Amino acid sequence: MKVSSWFILSLGGVYLLGFLVLGSALFRLQYEDTSEFKADLAQQNTRRIRVPGLRGRILDRNGAVLAECRPSHCIQCSVEEFQRRGDATNTVSAVEEAVDRLAATLGVARPARLTRVHIERHVKQASAMPLMLWEDVSDETFARFAEHAEEFPGLEAATRPERTYPHGALAAHILGYTGRSRPDDADSAHFFEHDMRGREGVERYYNRFLSGVAGERKVRVDARGFRPTKQREAMMEDDLDADVAPSPGLDLRLTIDKDVQAVLEAQLDGLTGAGVVLDPRDGAVIALASAPAFNPNDCVPRLTQEVYCTLTNAPAKRLQNRAISESYAPGSTFKPITALAALANGWLPDDEYTCQGVYTLGNLRLHCWDRWGHGPISLRTALEKSCNTFFCNLGTAIGTNAVIEAARAFGLGSATGIDLGGETAGVVPDNEWKYATFNERWYPGDTCQMSIGQGMLLVTPLQMAVVAAALANGGKVFTPYLFARTDGQPPPKPARTVPYASDTIELVREGMRDVAERGTGRRILTRWEESEPGSFKKRRFNLNVTCAGKTGTAEIGRGETKRKNTWVIAFAPFESPTVAIAMIVERGESGGSTVAPRVHAVLAHMFGETEIAAARPRGTTLERGD
Repeated sequence: MKVSSWFILSLGGVYLLGFLVLGSALFRLQYEDTSEFKADLAQQNTRRIRVPGLRGRILDRNGAVLAECRPSHCIQCSVEEFQRRGDATNTVSAVEEAVDRLAATLGVARPARLTRVHIERHVKQASAMPLMLWEDVSDETFARFAEHAEEFPGLEAATRPERTYPHGALAAHILGYTGRSRPDDADSAHFFEHDMRGREGVERYYNRFLSGVAGERKVRVDARGFRPTKQREAMMEDDLDADVAPSPGLDLRLTIDKDVQAVLEAQLDGLTGAGVVLDPRDGAVIALASAPAFNPNDCVPRLTQEVYCTLTNAPAKRLQNRAISESYAPGSTFKPITALAALANGWLPDDEYTCQGVYTLGNLRLHCWDRWGHGPISLRTALEKSCNTFFCNLGTAIGTNAVIEAARAFGLGSATGIDLGGETAGVVPDNEWKYATFNERWYPGDTCQMSIGQGMLLVTPLQMAVVAAALANGGKVFTPYLFARTDGQPPPKPARTVPYASDTIELVREGMRDVAERGTGRRILTRWEESEPGSFKKRRFNLNVTCAGKTGTAEIGRGETKRKNTWVIAFAPFESPTVAIAMIVERGESGGSTVAPRVHAVLAHMFGETEIAAARPRGTTLERGD
């Protein structure tokens, strides 16, 4: 059969076209798509590990270190060294067996969190990462492991940064503590080392500031996701991209003074309460303490369930920052606010009220601390002597709205906005609030109670420190803050100014000075100590500055549960205040006897005191009033 030349030519053209198509595909496969295939290959045999930056330090206003990072000894497992044929359970069993042998050799317990489920999850999901076994081990245990390291191939020593608080419990409620967890910005393409993250306090509030910028390192993995063993890795050609080094976090300088903080905490040691020291000129927090406190080092390297229970269980509630998150009735420390409201609503400084020891309004009977009564008394003297009946009458005379408006003008009933977190707003009650809360209307007796800082009125110690600061500086209400401003930054502006005339505020300030010099708060200014044991002769020490203050005693509960929360607010020096303070002690005797001497100790540390050549006569008392 004769084959046509056209058929041969056509067949040759088909073959040629086929070779051209095949050649084009091979060219595209080997040359044009090389980068895409390389990227796919790199994705399959390379893992990116996110590495957190070193956390910044926390400093006080003078540069003293309050929190920093220290090297922590750890023991970890390279799971690729324990690969076994079959499924992952064989590898998990091999890791478990090695861990148990090492625990017996070191004489330590196997970590409770290192369960079989935990190991299996790591092998299946993060086999390119070392498995952390023991964290923050002692130097003795670390040295013992170094002696036996050759007996445990695949287990290795490691050092990583861990948070430490050099002064233990000092400023714990300001600093907070850290924990380790998955970073917020980790994506599914990354493995990650667990970030050191702030859990409470400024560690949490300024976490991003302290954390720095994470870096990245790349490791090879095989088809099962394991890193090559060290022997195989040494034989492989290293063509990975360069690692990206993490950037350390910034140092955080606070406004607090470590020494003042230590004195404030010492005055609350063994008690339940809180104290706050502010700079009334701008709202800077000089010290803030809550008692009982906790040691944030107990939360490192992780907060265990056992420790957490001891920190949160009632009644101590050591983790609770009572300075900002617990609200109390302010007692007589609220009376300066009632006085301002009255002076702004027609009450004259020389107007008198006769105290007979009890105030009666319908069925309500409110007693003054002086059961015999103070007799005719004016506003300034009523502040000095903390006369309950006077201020009950005052609140009734000016009305509920005037008292409420005055309280809110000082910021009560709202969070101060301090850069700490966890703050409660307290309560300035009114008719709507009472009806919504208790399904009852407002009664005149509620106004009487609120006028003397009792009833449903609730404040935080920080809020009362802001009140003291506003009275000190002439009526400017600043937002308290902890982040120290750098040189050249403009001073903060007041959040608001109370709507009262300067002469009105000055009259109340003068009344508060009388409280400290000769009234219920004279232990703020003066300290007495025995000349010799058992002697009635006393040595008298006065602050080196003039000061003003107000005591308070709020009765809580009834019957067997009845108790007193005792208060003092104060500021100094009187003429040009640089310090304002509020302190509360739960279950105290009175503000004058329980809290005033403790406030004196804080102010004496800051301004000093001088012995006065005078002796207190036999039989006189210093514990009168609140």
